[in-house]
Amino acid sequence: MMKRMYGVELQVPSGKLPGFYAQMVHKIGDTVKVFDRDQQLMIVESEAERDKLMEILEKHRMAGDLVDLWLLPAGQESANPDYGFVSLSGNSYLLADLVAFFQFNDLEGSPQDRWAALEQMNEHVVASLTDEGGRPLYIVDRSMTDLIDGIARAYRVSVQWMDA
Repeated sequence: MMKRMYGVELQVPSGKLPGFYAQMVHKIGDTVKVFDRDQQLMIVESEAERDKLMEILEKHRMAGDLVDLWLLPAGQESANPDYGFVSLSGNSYLLADLVAFFQFNDLEGSPQDRWAALEQMNEHVVASLTDEGGRPLYIVDRSMTDLIDGIARAYRVSVQWMDA
């Protein structure tokens, strides 16, 4: 399943020598357990690690934006790069503030109605996964939740919004 991850963007101050960035990355690695990187984005597994990373970066005036992420399971990639990225090490991430997750409520509507609703919803699905129970989990742009709810109502089915 997906895992919540935390990113901090590094901003290298202008006028610093090229080796400065490498020294900072090494210093961070001595203090913080960095899970992954993507260009200037350092990715950690917990808020505590993110806080330690921010403390170091703020001390050196290098702290940039904070980015909440969802790490997708191995082999799963977002269909749309506007919602995520693949890191230098090949891990796929979604930007948490841009996406929402839903599953169909299997107790409402017929399988045919769920299929028809999904056919229309697929225009807005960014990615889909299978949860631990083998059920499909659909990921859409966060701004599309009302539209997805409306499509579900039109086909007499319902969806459950989840915090992946």
